[in-house]
Amino acid sequence: LIEKDIFLVYQRQNDRIITPDKEPPKEIHFTPGQADALRQVDEGLHEKNVLLLEGVTGSGKTLLYIHKIKEAIAAGHQAVLLLPEIGLTTQLVSRLYAYFGEELGVYHSRFSNNERVEIWEKVKTHKYKIVVGPRSALWLPYDHLGLIIVDEEHDASYKQKDPSPRFHARDAAIYLASLHQAKVILGSATPSVESLYNSRQHKYAYAFLKERYQGVNMPAIEIINAKSLEQMRAQDIKLITPELHKEMLQALKERKQIILFQNRRGYAPFQLCTVCGWVPHCKNCSVSLTYHKSSDKLHCHYCGLKSAVLHTCLNCGSNRLQSKSFGTERIEEEVQQLFPDIRVARMDVDSMRGKHSMTRLLEQLEKRAIDVLVGTQMVVKGLDFANVALVGILNADSLLSYPDFRVNERAFQLMEQVSGRAGRSDGEGKVLIQAHNVEHPVLKWVQQHDVAAFYEKEIQYRQHFGYPPFSRSIKISFKHRDEPTCIKAAHMMAEALNDLPGIVVQGPAPALVSKVRNLYVQEVWLKCPPKDRALMDLVKSRAIAEKQLLTSRRGLTNVQVLFDVDVV
Repeated sequence: LIEKDIFLVYQRQNDRIITPDKEPPKEIHFTPGQADALRQVDEGLHEKNVLLLEGVTGSGKTLLYIHKIKEAIAAGHQAVLLLPEIGLTTQLVSRLYAYFGEELGVYHSRFSNNERVEIWEKVKTHKYKIVVGPRSALWLPYDHLGLIIVDEEHDASYKQKDPSPRFHARDAAIYLASLHQAKVILGSATPSVESLYNSRQHKYAYAFLKERYQGVNMPAIEIINAKSLEQMRAQDIKLITPELHKEMLQALKERKQIILFQNRRGYAPFQLCTVCGWVPHCKNCSVSLTYHKSSDKLHCHYCGLKSAVLHTCLNCGSNRLQSKSFGTERIEEEVQQLFPDIRVARMDVDSMRGKHSMTRLLEQLEKRAIDVLVGTQMVVKGLDFANVALVGILNADSLLSYPDFRVNERAFQLMEQVSGRAGRSDGEGKVLIQAHNVEHPVLKWVQQHDVAAFYEKEIQYRQHFGYPPFSRSIKISFKHRDEPTCIKAAHMMAEALNDLPGIVVQGPAPALVSKVRNLYVQEVWLKCPPKDRALMDLVKSRAIAEKQLLTSRRGLTNVQVLFDVDVV
């Protein structure tokens, strides 16, 4: 049939990446505040290659990004817009298509390998003029790069923890831009202490967008003493204070949406025997098991182990096991119990496992098919929904009591960012923060939206103790199945590096989680002067040489030695 020309054979290239139909190009209209910030951005990028754009939540930083991307494309360059989470790309990309159409590409790890190859080819052949994605989007083959924008530059998700290379996307973006003579804009409502310090030292240019889009008011923030929870015990309500309950009733009556934030997933972070104090732990890791009601199992969030729920204590045999603390599943259940007729959804790692789970959830929120959204820090980052009027932070104490020198910075950023989800369209937003330690200074700074006061206090503390940005840190981790072997290797490394002048060697000490997946973990920390690049290079080369010596010794060949520079 082919030979007789009855059938015709031809090949056609078919895109795996589905691009929405292009809309007519949108015009950008700036408010006076945005126009002033744009002038600062233009002047700053004329003087420096890197600019920090600080703009309060809901100030319309995205419009400034779009304008600068259009300028870069008009000059024949490619642009990259980095976002901290895959979930953020969903909402933002639907808006960007209206401005860039088929010139816009999206890249992240949820694409299949075939889809990734297609995106790679389109970047290489310049079909994509702008690429949006998380940190992995930096590795695409750009050759006419003109602009990199790092949105929410403070976010810890930009740092790759495992596997290697353990790079920080913000710092990698600045270096990549320097190779292409491109410009970098770092944007955030709560910039990292390091970036603010660099702008104060005039290493970066600085621009400030001080008001919300179209003059909308910032949300009012109330701090509630969590002791008032005792009044709700009669109704078997243990997580939502009477004040928050009253505000939720009011918001639901006005058909507004609510976000409840708790940075713990699962139902109960641990179970406790009230007789002897025993807590069920993972057999592979040194962490307590979290109860998940959806699977009715105890989960380990480090190795993925699942085990049956315990009803009797394995230590003393009593049946008085109680669930302590609470996660997002527990909040979801309590909200449903308080308000049986409303629609509640949960946004955490467990509920967002599917490729399109996030997209579907955000569409439901947009269409107001969800009344209350309960979530972990996934709900914090850059989501923009006009109908959200109330945000509740259910346990601020857990954010403020973590053994890390960045604890105040992280808590301030999380609370300020999640509060920024409220009242973005009408300025009628309200934020309620439940805490036992209501006098904590971070809560006062969040209440006043005062980034400057927070920075001034934090930078003094960092300088006093020699933390970044006044030092650079290298963490050397040692992992082995045998704890004494692990400790021995860590001690040998610490002793070998101790004689280097000008650095501080701390440790060895067990990691915060001292056993993961049946491997014991020890850590040695090095603090180096921030401006002495020659010393930093010497320390790195010496550490690599010592690792090779160490792992060639008898009995230590199986020790894993991992380096992490500029730990986040």
